[in-house]
Amino acid sequence: MRKTVELRPELGTPPDKRLLRRRECEFEIFRSVEEAVELPAIRAGFTELREFISRAQAVLQRRKARSGRSLELHTREILIEEGFREGADFQHGPQSEPGKRPDFLFPSEAAYRDPAFPTTRLRMLATKTTCRDRWRQVINQADRISVKHLLTLQEGVSEAQFREMTQANVQLIVPEPLIEKFPASIRTDIVTLESFLGDLRLLAPGTP
Repeated sequence: MRKTVELRPELGTPPDKRLLRRRECEFEIFRSVEEAVELPAIRAGFTELREFISRAQAVLQRRKARSGRSLELHTREILIEEGFREGADFQHGPQSEPGKRPDFLFPSEAAYRDPAFPTTRLRMLATKTTCRDRWRQVINQADRISVKHLLTLQEGVSEAQFREMTQANVQLIVPEPLIEKFPASIRTDIVTLESFLGDLRLLAPGTP
């Protein structure tokens, strides 16, 4: 992730486009490393189908694990670049309740656990490269927060699935360039990353 930020600083670029460009850059780096590691074994061949399947599953699992963690870390980096202080304005990987860990809490786990802290100033954010059925995992991640924000890079969902998310109080966040991939009827109900960051700024201490 650090190498990607170095190659694609993009500090004058809107957060939505910055996130996507860095993700593309990181995948190119990952693919180069992956080929260097895996191609020699593939070219050497396999003596059993079981050996081939095992290798292929390991490659696919590594790709999935990298992709999800990558989105989370790039989101954290953009929060910091946009002036949000870790530990004061947001917390990465906190525990909301026993056994529940949203990717991000705003402004902090301490504020979330303080009964006197107003729920109207609390936010949570989950990050998932694709949501499909996995969006339901977000619903119970922070009991005090009624609306769950979910950042995804999935290129489109059906109108029916979007209605189901909305009814469950899940607010979809999608980088602005990807919104055109969604049905026209729901595009105006999708929040961009930049818009979400604007909402967070309004929650800062001293803001009415």
